[in-house]
Amino acid sequence: MIFRPLRDGRTFKQVDSIDEAVSGTWISDRPASEEHPVVPLGINEMTVPRLSIIASFGTIAMLLLSAIWVGFAASSFLDQFEDAFAAVAKEDIQVNGRWTWEATLLFDGCEARNGDWAWPSDLADQDDIFWFPGELLCIWEHQGEGDYAHLAIHNIDDERELPLSIEVNHAAISIDGGGQSIVTSIAAGDAVVIPLRLETMVEETEFTIEVVHVSLPSAKVSLDVDMFSDGSQKDRHARSEHLDVDYVVWDADSGDQIDSGTLGAYAGEDPRCDSPIPWVCYIEGFGWGLVGLDVDDFDPSFSSGTTHTVLLPPDLAYGNNDGHQYQDTWMRFELTLNRLLPA
Repeated sequence: MIFRPLRDGRTFKQVDSIDEAVSGTWISDRPASEEHPVVPLGINEMTVPRLSIIASFGTIAMLLLSAIWVGFAASSFLDQFEDAFAAVAKEDIQVNGRWTWEATLLFDGCEARNGDWAWPSDLADQDDIFWFPGELLCIWEHQGEGDYAHLAIHNIDDERELPLSIEVNHAAISIDGGGQSIVTSIAAGDAVVIPLRLETMVEETEFTIEVVHVSLPSAKVSLDVDMFSDGSQKDRHARSEHLDVDYVVWDADSGDQIDSGTLGAYAGEDPRCDSPIPWVCYIEGFGWGLVGLDVDDFDPSFSSGTTHTVLLPPDLAYGNNDGHQYQDTWMRFELTLNRLLPA
Protein backbone atom coordinates (compact mmCIF):
# COMPACT_ATOMS: atom_id res chain seq x y z
CA MET A 1 0.00 0.00 0.00
CA ILE A 2 1.33 3.41 -1.03
CA PHE A 3 0.31 6.85 0.16
CA ARG A 4 0.99 10.15 -1.48
CA PRO A 5 0.40 13.64 -0.20
CA LEU A 6 -2.47 15.69 -1.53
CA ARG A 7 -1.93 19.18 -3.00
CA ASP A 8 -2.36 20.88 0.34
CA GLY A 9 0.53 18.81 1.74
CA ARG A 10 -1.37 17.81 4.89
CA THR A 11 -3.31 14.70 3.94
CA PHE A 12 -2.42 11.55 2.12
CA LYS A 13 -4.18 9.46 -0.41
CA GLN A 14 -3.77 5.82 -1.00
CA VAL A 15 -2.61 4.81 -4.51
CA ASP A 16 -2.41 1.42 -6.09
CA SER A 17 0.99 1.58 -7.77
CA ILE A 18 4.33 3.30 -7.59
CA ASP A 19 3.95 4.62 -11.15
CA GLU A 20 0.90 6.54 -10.12
CA ALA A 21 2.73 7.88 -7.10
CA VAL A 22 5.74 9.06 -9.12
CA SER A 23 3.83 10.59 -12.00
CA GLY A 24 1.57 12.65 -9.89
CA THR A 25 1.07 16.35 -10.31
CA TRP A 26 2.92 17.12 -7.10
CA ILE A 27 6.24 16.91 -9.02
CA SER A 28 5.43 19.93 -11.24
CA ASP A 29 2.56 22.24 -11.82
CA ARG A 30 3.49 22.53 -15.65
CA PRO A 31 2.34 20.11 -18.33
CA ALA A 32 4.91 17.76 -19.82
CA SER A 33 4.93 19.69 -23.14
CA GLU A 34 6.06 22.81 -21.32
CA GLU A 35 8.53 20.96 -19.16
CA HIS A 36 10.26 19.38 -22.16
CA PRO A 37 9.40 21.50 -25.24
CA VAL A 38 10.03 20.10 -28.71
CA VAL A 39 12.68 21.97 -30.67
CA PRO A 40 11.11 23.25 -33.91
CA LEU A 41 12.42 21.60 -37.08
CA GLY A 42 12.96 25.05 -38.60
CA ILE A 43 15.88 25.68 -36.27
CA ASN A 44 17.47 22.28 -36.76
CA GLU A 45 17.12 22.00 -40.54
CA MET A 46 16.93 25.56 -41.97
CA THR A 47 18.35 28.21 -39.67
CA VAL A 48 21.79 26.68 -39.28
CA PRO A 49 22.29 26.10 -43.05
CA ARG A 50 21.13 29.64 -43.81
CA LEU A 51 23.60 31.04 -41.33
CA SER A 52 26.33 28.88 -42.90
CA ILE A 53 25.46 30.09 -46.40
CA ILE A 54 25.49 33.72 -45.32
CA ALA A 55 28.82 33.19 -43.61
CA SER A 56 30.18 31.47 -46.75
CA PHE A 57 29.14 34.37 -48.99
CA GLY A 58 30.77 36.76 -46.60
CA THR A 59 33.97 34.73 -46.63
CA ILE A 60 33.97 34.59 -50.46
CA ALA A 61 33.44 38.35 -50.68
CA MET A 62 36.30 38.95 -48.27
CA LEU A 63 38.55 36.60 -50.28
CA LEU A 64 37.68 38.39 -53.54
CA LEU A 65 38.38 41.79 -52.03
CA SER A 66 41.63 40.48 -50.61
CA ALA A 67 42.65 39.03 -53.99
CA ILE A 68 41.90 42.33 -55.75
CA TRP A 69 43.85 44.26 -53.17
CA VAL A 70 46.80 41.84 -53.36
CA GLY A 71 46.74 42.00 -57.19
CA PHE A 72 46.68 45.79 -57.17
CA ALA A 73 49.49 45.91 -54.63
CA ALA A 74 51.54 43.41 -56.64
CA SER A 75 51.01 45.39 -59.86
CA SER A 76 52.06 48.62 -58.15
CA PHE A 77 55.08 46.88 -56.68
CA LEU A 78 56.13 45.47 -60.06
CA ASP A 79 55.76 48.89 -61.70
CA GLN A 80 57.90 50.45 -58.97
CA PHE A 81 60.37 47.58 -59.21
CA GLU A 82 60.57 47.98 -62.97
CA ASP A 83 61.08 51.71 -62.71
CA ALA A 84 63.73 51.29 -60.04
CA PHE A 85 65.84 48.89 -62.09
CA ALA A 86 65.06 50.01 -65.65
CA ALA A 87 68.04 50.94 -67.76
CA VAL A 88 66.16 53.98 -69.05
CA ALA A 89 63.95 56.49 -67.29
CA LYS A 90 60.43 57.15 -68.55
CA GLU A 91 61.04 60.84 -68.99
CA ASP A 92 63.97 60.10 -71.31
CA ILE A 93 61.77 58.29 -73.83
CA GLN A 94 58.70 60.50 -73.70
CA VAL A 95 57.68 63.69 -75.47
CA ASN A 96 54.51 65.45 -74.32
CA GLY A 97 53.38 62.29 -72.54
CA ARG A 98 53.92 60.04 -75.58
CA TRP A 99 56.61 57.44 -76.15
CA THR A 100 59.18 58.51 -78.70
CA TRP A 101 58.16 55.97 -81.34
CA GLU A 102 55.06 55.26 -83.38
CA ALA A 103 53.87 52.47 -85.67
CA THR A 104 51.71 52.27 -88.80
CA LEU A 105 51.12 50.20 -91.91
CA LEU A 106 52.07 51.96 -95.12
CA PHE A 107 48.72 51.07 -96.70
CA ASP A 108 46.58 54.12 -97.24
CA GLY A 109 43.44 53.96 -95.11
CA CYS A 110 44.54 54.05 -91.46
CA GLU A 111 42.57 55.93 -88.82
CA ALA A 112 42.67 56.83 -85.14
CA ARG A 113 42.93 53.83 -82.83
CA ASN A 114 39.93 53.82 -80.43
CA GLY A 115 38.77 57.03 -82.13
CA ASP A 116 40.51 59.16 -79.51
CA TRP A 117 42.02 61.75 -81.90
CA ALA A 118 41.15 63.53 -85.13
CA TRP A 119 42.93 62.84 -88.41
CA PRO A 120 45.01 65.91 -89.39
CA SER A 121 43.47 68.03 -92.11
CA ASP A 122 46.98 68.67 -93.45
CA LEU A 123 49.62 66.09 -92.60
CA ALA A 124 52.56 68.22 -93.75
CA ASP A 125 51.53 71.22 -91.64
CA GLN A 126 51.44 69.42 -88.31
CA ASP A 127 53.42 71.23 -85.63
CA ASP A 128 54.25 68.02 -83.81
CA ILE A 129 57.32 65.89 -84.52
CA PHE A 130 55.24 62.72 -84.76
CA TRP A 131 53.76 61.40 -87.99
CA PHE A 132 50.31 61.08 -86.42
CA PRO A 133 48.58 62.54 -83.35
CA GLY A 134 48.28 59.12 -81.71
CA GLU A 135 48.10 55.33 -82.15
CA LEU A 136 46.45 53.88 -85.27
CA LEU A 137 44.06 51.26 -86.60
CA CYS A 138 45.03 50.17 -90.13
CA ILE A 139 43.39 48.08 -92.85
CA TRP A 140 45.14 45.16 -94.55
CA GLU A 141 43.25 43.81 -97.57
CA HIS A 142 45.12 40.65 -98.53
CA GLN A 143 45.23 38.40 -101.61
CA GLY A 144 45.76 35.03 -99.98
CA GLU A 145 48.29 33.01 -98.01
CA GLY A 146 51.84 34.39 -98.28
CA ASP A 147 50.74 37.99 -98.80
CA TYR A 148 52.65 40.85 -97.15
CA ALA A 149 51.98 44.14 -95.38
CA HIS A 150 54.57 46.77 -94.46
CA LEU A 151 54.97 47.80 -90.80
CA ALA A 152 56.69 51.18 -90.44
CA ILE A 153 58.16 52.29 -87.10
CA HIS A 154 59.36 55.83 -86.54
CA ASN A 155 61.86 56.96 -83.88
CA ILE A 156 61.21 60.66 -83.34
CA ASP A 157 64.16 61.06 -80.94
CA ASP A 158 67.02 62.56 -82.97
CA GLU A 159 69.57 61.81 -80.24
CA ARG A 160 68.77 58.37 -78.82
CA GLU A 161 68.77 54.95 -80.50
CA LEU A 162 65.72 52.83 -79.69
CA PRO A 163 65.99 49.13 -78.78
CA LEU A 164 62.51 47.74 -79.40
CA SER A 165 60.70 44.42 -79.16
CA ILE A 166 57.99 43.85 -81.79
CA GLU A 167 55.28 41.31 -81.01
CA VAL A 168 52.28 40.17 -83.08
CA ASN A 169 49.44 38.51 -81.16
CA HIS A 170 48.11 36.33 -83.99
CA ALA A 171 49.46 32.90 -84.94
CA ALA A 172 48.56 33.38 -88.63
CA ILE A 173 50.82 36.45 -88.92
CA SER A 174 54.63 36.35 -88.83
CA ILE A 175 57.26 39.04 -88.92
CA ASP A 176 58.80 38.46 -92.36
CA GLY A 177 58.40 34.69 -91.96
CA GLY A 178 60.41 34.53 -88.72
CA GLY A 179 57.84 34.11 -85.95
CA GLN A 180 55.64 36.44 -83.95
CA SER A 181 58.35 38.51 -82.23
CA ILE A 182 61.71 40.12 -82.94
CA VAL A 183 64.05 42.59 -81.25
CA THR A 184 65.51 45.41 -83.31
CA SER A 185 67.10 48.84 -82.93
CA ILE A 186 66.13 52.02 -84.71
CA ALA A 187 68.72 54.75 -85.12
CA ALA A 188 68.06 58.22 -83.77
CA GLY A 189 65.59 60.12 -85.93
CA ASP A 190 65.19 57.17 -88.29
CA ALA A 191 62.30 55.08 -89.56
CA VAL A 192 62.33 51.41 -90.54
CA VAL A 193 59.96 49.17 -92.47
CA ILE A 194 59.42 45.54 -91.46
CA PRO A 195 57.34 43.13 -93.59
CA LEU A 196 54.46 41.20 -92.03
CA ARG A 197 53.52 37.90 -93.71
CA LEU A 198 50.21 36.03 -93.75
CA GLU A 199 51.24 32.42 -93.03
CA THR A 200 47.84 30.69 -93.17
CA MET A 201 44.67 31.64 -94.97
CA VAL A 202 42.34 33.80 -92.89
CA GLU A 203 39.21 35.31 -94.41
CA GLU A 204 38.87 38.03 -91.80
CA THR A 205 40.46 38.78 -88.43
CA GLU A 206 41.80 41.50 -86.17
CA PHE A 207 45.12 41.53 -84.37
CA THR A 208 47.42 43.91 -82.50
CA ILE A 209 51.11 44.67 -82.90
CA GLU A 210 52.90 45.77 -79.71
CA VAL A 211 56.14 47.74 -80.06
CA VAL A 212 57.81 47.69 -76.63
CA HIS A 213 61.00 49.23 -75.26
CA VAL A 214 63.29 46.34 -74.27
CA SER A 215 64.46 48.06 -71.08
CA LEU A 216 61.05 49.26 -69.92
CA PRO A 217 58.26 46.76 -70.72
CA SER A 218 55.55 49.18 -69.59
CA ALA A 219 56.59 51.52 -72.42
CA LYS A 220 54.71 50.25 -75.46
CA VAL A 221 52.94 51.51 -78.55
CA SER A 222 50.07 49.48 -80.03
CA LEU A 223 48.88 49.19 -83.62
CA ASP A 224 45.55 47.49 -84.37
CA VAL A 225 45.10 45.80 -87.75
CA ASP A 226 41.80 44.90 -89.38
CA MET A 227 42.67 42.27 -91.98
CA PHE A 228 40.35 40.68 -94.56
CA SER A 229 40.52 38.99 -97.95
CA ASP A 230 39.60 40.90 -101.10
CA GLY A 231 38.17 37.67 -102.50
CA SER A 232 41.14 36.76 -104.69
CA GLN A 233 43.76 34.10 -104.06
CA LYS A 234 46.99 35.05 -105.80
CA ASP A 235 49.77 32.51 -106.12
CA ARG A 236 52.77 34.79 -105.93
CA HIS A 237 53.53 37.69 -103.57
CA ALA A 238 56.56 39.92 -104.20
CA ARG A 239 59.43 40.00 -101.69
CA SER A 240 63.06 40.88 -102.59
CA GLU A 241 62.29 40.60 -106.30
CA HIS A 242 63.10 42.94 -109.17
CA LEU A 243 59.80 44.27 -110.52
CA ASP A 244 58.62 46.48 -113.33
CA VAL A 245 55.79 48.67 -112.04
CA ASP A 246 53.57 51.51 -113.16
CA TYR A 247 53.28 54.29 -110.61
CA VAL A 248 51.30 57.44 -110.01
CA VAL A 249 52.18 59.76 -107.12
CA TRP A 250 50.17 62.57 -105.56
CA ASP A 251 50.65 65.13 -102.82
CA ALA A 252 48.66 63.40 -100.08
CA ASP A 253 47.37 66.70 -98.68
CA SER A 254 46.47 68.69 -101.79
CA GLY A 255 45.67 65.75 -104.08
CA ASP A 256 47.82 67.26 -106.82
CA GLN A 257 49.48 64.70 -109.08
CA ILE A 258 53.25 64.98 -108.84
CA ASP A 259 54.44 62.34 -111.29
CA SER A 260 53.63 59.08 -113.09
CA GLY A 261 55.57 56.55 -115.14
CA THR A 262 57.12 53.10 -115.18
CA LEU A 263 60.11 52.01 -113.09
CA GLY A 264 62.11 48.94 -112.29
CA ALA A 265 62.72 48.52 -108.55
CA TYR A 266 63.25 45.87 -105.90
CA ALA A 267 60.46 44.89 -103.54
CA GLY A 268 62.01 45.86 -100.21
CA GLU A 269 65.60 46.96 -99.78
CA ASP A 270 67.45 47.52 -103.03
CA PRO A 271 70.68 45.42 -102.89
CA ARG A 272 72.26 47.71 -105.49
CA CYS A 273 72.20 50.63 -103.04
CA ASP A 274 74.88 48.89 -100.94
CA SER A 275 77.03 48.14 -103.95
CA PRO A 276 80.39 49.95 -104.31
CA ILE A 277 79.32 50.75 -107.86
CA PRO A 278 77.37 54.05 -107.91
CA TRP A 279 73.67 53.46 -108.43
CA VAL A 280 70.56 55.59 -108.46
CA CYS A 281 68.41 54.45 -105.55
CA TYR A 282 64.79 55.39 -105.20
CA ILE A 283 63.18 56.73 -102.05
CA GLU A 284 63.01 54.11 -99.30
CA GLY A 285 59.24 53.86 -99.13
CA PHE A 286 58.87 53.23 -102.87
CA GLY A 287 60.63 49.86 -102.71
CA TRP A 288 58.85 48.82 -99.53
CA GLY A 289 55.51 49.70 -101.09
CA LEU A 290 56.15 47.01 -103.72
CA VAL A 291 56.41 44.24 -101.11
CA GLY A 292 53.32 42.06 -101.36
CA LEU A 293 52.30 42.95 -104.91
CA ASP A 294 50.61 39.83 -106.26
CA VAL A 295 50.19 37.86 -109.47
CA ASP A 296 48.88 34.48 -110.57
CA ASP A 297 51.39 31.83 -111.65
CA PHE A 298 51.61 31.02 -115.35
CA ASP A 299 50.47 34.50 -116.34
CA PRO A 300 53.12 35.64 -118.87
CA SER A 301 51.37 38.95 -119.53
CA PHE A 302 50.98 39.68 -115.79
CA SER A 303 47.41 40.79 -116.44
CA SER A 304 46.54 39.53 -112.95
CA GLY A 305 49.05 41.86 -111.29
CA THR A 306 47.65 43.80 -108.34
CA THR A 307 47.90 47.42 -107.17
CA HIS A 308 48.99 48.89 -103.84
CA THR A 309 48.09 52.36 -102.64
CA VAL A 310 50.58 53.45 -99.99
CA LEU A 311 50.93 56.59 -97.89
CA LEU A 312 54.53 57.67 -97.34
CA PRO A 313 55.55 60.17 -94.64
CA PRO A 314 58.50 62.45 -95.47
CA ASP A 315 60.93 60.20 -93.54
CA LEU A 316 60.27 57.46 -96.11
CA ALA A 317 60.14 59.82 -99.09
CA TYR A 318 62.26 62.96 -99.58
CA GLY A 319 62.53 64.04 -95.95
CA ASN A 320 66.26 63.40 -95.78
CA ASN A 321 67.01 65.37 -98.94
CA ASP A 322 67.78 68.84 -97.62
CA GLY A 323 66.44 71.53 -99.90
CA HIS A 324 64.34 69.14 -102.01
CA GLN A 325 61.06 70.66 -103.15
CA TYR A 326 59.20 67.68 -101.66
CA GLN A 327 61.22 67.45 -98.47
CA ASP A 328 58.16 67.98 -96.24
CA THR A 329 55.57 66.39 -98.54
CA TRP A 330 53.47 63.36 -97.64
CA MET A 331 53.13 61.23 -100.78
CA ARG A 332 50.40 58.85 -101.89
CA PHE A 333 51.67 56.24 -104.37
CA GLU A 334 49.62 53.94 -106.56
CA LEU A 335 51.86 51.02 -107.59
CA THR A 336 50.80 48.40 -110.17
CA LEU A 337 52.79 45.27 -110.99
CA ASN A 338 53.62 44.82 -114.69
CA ARG A 339 56.23 42.05 -114.87
CA LEU A 340 59.29 40.51 -113.26
CA LEU A 341 62.72 41.78 -114.27
CA PRO A 342 66.07 39.94 -114.23
CA ALA A 343 67.74 40.13 -110.83
